[in-house]
Amino acid sequence: MIDLRYHIASLVGIFLALGLGILIGSTIVGDNLLVDQQKKMIDRLEQQFYSLRERENDLVTVNNYNDQIIANYENYSQTLLPSLVKEHLVDYKIGMVVSGGSDIPAGMLNALSIAGAEVVSKSVVLTNMNLDNPQLLKRVREFYNVENDITADVLRQYLAQSVALVIMNKADPGLLDFLQANELIKFSGNNSIPLNGVLVLGGTNNVSSNFSASFDHALIGALSKEEIKIFGVEKSDTVYSYMAEYQKNNMSTIDNVNLSPGQISLVYAMEGEPGHYGIKATAKQFMPSLP
Repeated sequence: MIDLRYHIASLVGIFLALGLGILIGSTIVGDNLLVDQQKKMIDRLEQQFYSLRERENDLVTVNNYNDQIIANYENYSQTLLPSLVKEHLVDYKIGMVVSGGSDIPAGMLNALSIAGAEVVSKSVVLTNMNLDNPQLLKRVREFYNVENDITADVLRQYLAQSVALVIMNKADPGLLDFLQANELIKFSGNNSIPLNGVLVLGGTNNVSSNFSASFDHALIGALSKEEIKIFGVEKSDTVYSYMAEYQKNNMSTIDNVNLSPGQISLVYAMEGEPGHYGIKATAKQFMPSLP
């Protein structure tokens, strides 16, 4: 659709240029040969222009129809969701990590609740994790007692390991206070409750917030050593996907948890149907097998 509109705008520009050419040509050239040629060219361009406008109108109609079909399917899936996930995760305790600044989909939380699962703790990665403030960078280096040439990417790996300790309730109070006082991580909930799994919500719309190869990768590695199940998820419309990075680890991924099929996939993956589910190129399967 965008390319088509660009093409139409280009044709309009050509019309204006040819019109100016006719005006100049009729003044300079005594006969009408140049003028006739330019008029024929304008006639051809006019035909292309109207043809493209008609095609654009057709595409708008088709897109509106497809959007309505997709909305109807989503409503249908939402209707089926409770009967498909109800009590599949009774007493399942979840720790959630939000990376990349993405909002937590309300539908995902609702699906987990219907399944009987409970999010008992939440850790949100804040914008200071980019470590672009020199004073903050210095404080982090001093806290971990590392050399001044240690890069921000390496420091984010240290921070990820610290977050894993907090999630598993193995961190001392000073570590937790440091992370929150410097607005690197915001913790909420109860980290003392034993977890059945950790849900990492990744994906970002801002490339400067993409720490998947440093923070997320190190966090998943540290949690894996604790023999805790980890699930990587993101929304279907995220600009920068984390799925490829997450799939380097032994974990299930769902790339459309903002939609009901992804929410159903998440519940079944947590119940014991591992895989890479969703609609993006990194997905291996749309959904798990349903009963």
